[in-house]
Amino acid sequence: MNGEWPGELKPKRVVFPMAGKGGVGKTTVMATLAEWYASNGFKVAMFDMDPDNKAEGSLFSFFPDAHKLPALENWTYDKLLGVSLDSEADIVLADMGAAQGHRMIPWFRDFYRVMQDSGIPLRWTAIGVVDTDIASARSVLDWGEALQDGVDYLIVHNHHREDAISAWESPAIAGLVSAFRRAFSPMEIRMDARRPDLQKFMRIGCDTLTAVGDRKAKAPELRAPDMMLRARTYRFRAFNEFATVQRVLLP
Repeated sequence: MNGEWPGELKPKRVVFPMAGKGGVGKTTVMATLAEWYASNGFKVAMFDMDPDNKAEGSLFSFFPDAHKLPALENWTYDKLLGVSLDSEADIVLADMGAAQGHRMIPWFRDFYRVMQDSGIPLRWTAIGVVDTDIASARSVLDWGEALQDGVDYLIVHNHHREDAISAWESPAIAGLVSAFRRAFSPMEIRMDARRPDLQKFMRIGCDTLTAVGDRKAKAPELRAPDMMLRARTYRFRAFNEFATVQRVLLP
């Protein structure tokens, strides 16, 4: 298919997590990223594509204006692309559940060439969230092998514990990680471990760091001064990290 896309479209950035191992903090990263975009005045369209339909801890639970798409339907990614093209948003955030690569990757392979040939001004960023489990790092490597250079890559070292290193630095996969870095030049940032009680009540109350930091949290436990200050600290550090890699986060 050749020729320009009919009509004018402003450049947009589509950001999605490489959805492999569950429980690594993908939604936490995506929700915090949504807050960072909002704080900088960007219009964001959000998609919750987690098939588990969680009432707590999903992107939709934190941001009720997020579009809920059924991740296991074959047409879902077509819908994601269609809404992205029609939206006036600058950024499209698509949060996916674990093990969605078998659907997302073939779709992306089919459509990427069409999008390029059609002149559709979408840039794509794949976020790899890596914790201490080597399975999280291997999942990112597998996605890179499949997506190749069709996307920009951002590796988030999610430190669940202060004393544990990211599995991305494991000697067992050092050669594979070095090859990934040479091939794709990923940008890399760190996310701090959060207080377990803060994280627990944020999930229960579906409260964001901004809500807690501004003392507007729904959960009463989160309106304590120490919770407010800790949330502001986490937000400050995360926003600073995102600012260092805005090349792969902005349109």
